[in-house]
Amino acid sequence: MNHESASLDYRLLALLQAVRDDHDDSARVTLNELLRHDPVARVAMARLLVDEQALIHRLRDDSIVSLLDSAPAAELGTMARSTRSQIWRPLISAAAGVLFGTLSTSLVYGFVVHRLPEVEKVPLAVFDPGLESAGSIIHRGLPKGGGQWGADSALVVTAENGVPPLEGAHMMRLEPIPREKNVKNLASRVYQVLDLRSLPTQDLDGVTDVQVTASFFSTKSEVSSRYLIRAFALDEVPEQATKDFWSKTEDDGVVSVAQRFDTTPGDRDWHTFSLKMPLPRGASTLIFILGAVPPEDPAAEASVHYLDDVEVSLLQMVSTSGDSSD
Repeated sequence: MNHESASLDYRLLALLQAVRDDHDDSARVTLNELLRHDPVARVAMARLLVDEQALIHRLRDDSIVSLLDSAPAAELGTMARSTRSQIWRPLISAAAGVLFGTLSTSLVYGFVVHRLPEVEKVPLAVFDPGLESAGSIIHRGLPKGGGQWGADSALVVTAENGVPPLEGAHMMRLEPIPREKNVKNLASRVYQVLDLRSLPTQDLDGVTDVQVTASFFSTKSEVSSRYLIRAFALDEVPEQATKDFWSKTEDDGVVSVAQRFDTTPGDRDWHTFSLKMPLPRGASTLIFILGAVPPEDPAAEASVHYLDDVEVSLLQMVSTSGDSSD
């Protein structure tokens, strides 16, 4: 189901790009039909319009940010969160304008007025999200509970190698794991466990997602880098959820989403990526993993990567049903 959701998001944006860039009438018809007859597609498109991080990331990957805003794509990754919020309003307006220009008037009117959900974004309490504490990493590997970072091979540092922290005075350095080391996964990962029991997940109405956002920097910007964000929602309390955790990751009762993000060679800057996952009712524990993936070529030298500005938020989306007249 999670893979289908990601595939649908990509298909919607690809169709929108084909209509806008190529004036593809068949893509316009396909997009119209998809939104007219598939309520899941309508909700997905609405979510893309209101999800800042997902929209910016996907449009940047599809090289169509220039259609929506005059700022170069590279500048988007460097803006602080306050700047992102300032540019987002014209982005949403422009995106809505693209829809109005490409879809039939009657369909878009019903979609925008009746289907666009209200989204309440509630930040969750991430431990040391800006990595400002030199003692943040107190556990190697997956932590046994909340209130700490766990890491495979990482260290909290100040500015170094010509790389300044994205925010504050500190960031986390993700060290490459030697290929000769006898481990199953060579990605350099960090972990955190969040206790969700204080959230009223049983009483939430509508569609509820959890969003994990993090920023990365590579010391080898001349080549593409790959980063990983992964999240797990479990119905066990943190102390139980972390016991034999890896054996539970294939369990049908554990909701999880993983996504990899690639950077563009030559782009020496911080890159901000987000992952969204449906949050099941009754979830007691959220475990998220952030990591840098080594090059596929064994002969290629692995890069040192940096991590900063981690944010986890609860997104509750409830469709509005206001009355309107033609």
